[in-house]
Amino acid sequence: MRRILFLLAFFLAAVCAAPLHASDFQRDVEKQTFKLINEYRDRDGLPPLRWNDDIASIARAHSRDMASGDVDFGHGGFQDRVDQMKGAIAGFEGAGENVLYTTQLDEVAERAVQMWLHSPHHLKNIRGDYNFSGIGVWRGKDGALYFTQLFLKTARPGE
Repeated sequence: MRRILFLLAFFLAAVCAAPLHASDFQRDVEKQTFKLINEYRDRDGLPPLRWNDDIASIARAHSRDMASGDVDFGHGGFQDRVDQMKGAIAGFEGAGENVLYTTQLDEVAERAVQMWLHSPHHLKNIRGDYNFSGIGVWRGKDGALYFTQLFLKTARPGE
């Protein structure tokens, strides 16, 4: 009986310590939102952003923390995320961040992009002189989606 309790306790500890993973739906929304941002940039004559998995993981962690209530919705801790991005990609020159919260899940990627495009601060980041980006989406217990898009400017070769 002790052995069974020990194994059960070990299993529960492992499950509780396991990192949270985004669902396929959340990953699809991330990729679709990113695609729409780049389509907007293309229409406006701007170079496309390059997806970076490390940046997306940092963004996803912030969205997860907002969705769980571990941090307030917003840009709190942005400098920590910038420091993480500096460690992920060499040649740091600048960064930006967009966040969004929505309970309206129909055409959610399109809705998120439109909301950002109609906000001067968010639009400035979308149109900014950045070359890398990642988006993290997390669903809260209430079903709402939390978005974080991080933008990173690095020195380009030859500049």
